[in-house]
Amino acid sequence: MLSDRKIRELISSGKLIIDPLKKDTIQQNGVDLRIGQEVGFQKGRGVLDLVDPNVERFFAIKRMGKEGILIEPKSSFLLHTEEYISLPPNIGALCELRSTLARFGFIAPPTVVDAGFEGQLTIEVFWAGTNPVRIYPGIRFLHVVFFEISGEVMRPYSGSYQGQRGIRLPKSLRSEIKNA
Repeated sequence: MLSDRKIRELISSGKLIIDPLKKDTIQQNGVDLRIGQEVGFQKGRGVLDLVDPNVERFFAIKRMGKEGILIEPKSSFLLHTEEYISLPPNIGALCELRSTLARFGFIAPPTVVDAGFEGQLTIEVFWAGTNPVRIYPGIRFLHVVFFEISGEVMRPYSGSYQGQRGIRLPKSLRSEIKNA
């Protein structure tokens, strides 16, 4: 796991990019990233088929204003980071919610960011509370720790989420089915 000193060195050298980089972003052993302007929700009824080439028809993306957006109890949604990041081919990352948000009742699965990834991060979050909650763009919500990979990876990340901005919906998994 990289220290704040090592993170600052990587940023100063241009090997690690975090844009915008605000004064409270870098923490002792990672960075705190902020909620971006969009929220993604599942919509409609019916079966969400993982191999459906039109999975986007099951999602709605809403833009948040300064007034934030209301999240209903017991609901799952997608957030993206305000910051655009770019990792070098020898640095990976692991994302978790900030502990303050977890204490409120938000849950998010740990998310790995592959070496070589660049873009805004899209994170699935679950609001476990029994009351509606209002969230706002610009709130620090995600803690990201970086780790050095022993040697550079042979194939830095270049998948379909590379360069993403805003909410990037899940891709169809059709290509993973034999004879699809």
